[in-house]
Amino acid sequence: MNKVINFHDVRSIVWFEKTLNILNNKFNLVSIKEIENFYYSGKILKNSCHLTVDDGDKTFYNIIYPVLKKMNIPATLFVSPKICSDLSNFWFQEIRVIDPDKMKRIISEDYKIDLTILQPYSIFVILKNLKISQIWALIGRYKSLYNLQPIENQNMSVDQLKEIDRFGLVTIGAHTMNHPILANETDETSRQEIVDSIRGLENILDHEVKYFAYPNGTPNLDLSVREIEILKNTNCSLAFSVEKQDFKLADNPFSIPRYGLTTGSKYFIKAKILLGKNWDLIKNIRSKDEVSLRLELKKKINFN
Repeated sequence: MNKVINFHDVRSIVWFEKTLNILNNKFNLVSIKEIENFYYSGKILKNSCHLTVDDGDKTFYNIIYPVLKKMNIPATLFVSPKICSDLSNFWFQEIRVIDPDKMKRIISEDYKIDLTILQPYSIFVILKNLKISQIWALIGRYKSLYNLQPIENQNMSVDQLKEIDRFGLVTIGAHTMNHPILANETDETSRQEIVDSIRGLENILDHEVKYFAYPNGTPNLDLSVREIEILKNTNCSLAFSVEKQDFKLADNPFSIPRYGLTTGSKYFIKAKILLGKNWDLIKNIRSKDEVSLRLELKKKINFN
């Protein structure tokens, strides 16, 4: 049983340390280099776990990183060089402060869609069916209409990124420039988002970048064979999806599955890790997951 566990922003240092203690007691926590050797050099891994973190939220530097150092646990951080350089925010951070009903009305007007069709879906589900240029256009229109003031930068700086990279415990990987849903984009945009993020990070860190994580990351919904082929022509050797499975040699090393953890008690965390992909089957008895809702909406609306 080998797993990759993925985090995003973490708000409690106590929760994160307890979570790592659970993982540390259950698994051999390994570096990404050991994952690479597993796929390419015949290294045997048993009951191993690698930790990854997406986006580069400030909580990585303030909460996650100090705990990793304290416990001497390796991890991989996937970031956008553009966001770190500009000290700007991702689109999903910007929309946290908007009124969902107002945004749905804007989408309804701009795309000539009956508002009743949009009402059952969250803003995140709706926007994840759009291109990144469409998302930012809607955010801009909302800000203009409702005089929304700029929100504080939510992400790490280049200096913080370099500091972490120099220490050596955490490996830095690429996560596109603007966090689009790559499968929604044109061939050229998808290529630029992937290639420019790798090159941009290499320029910042002054060394090769070999690892990549797909935004959102559900195979056949957020990424396709196209993205995998683009990555094969870069310096990357591994890329990570969010398919909820244990990793194994039969995987494509450019679509390695990961489980996500965000919050929850130690009993919740243990149950989710133990049940693996069956966790979603149990959870979805009560309500549909985001992937199901996005696919449902795609059948109803073509935003292009």
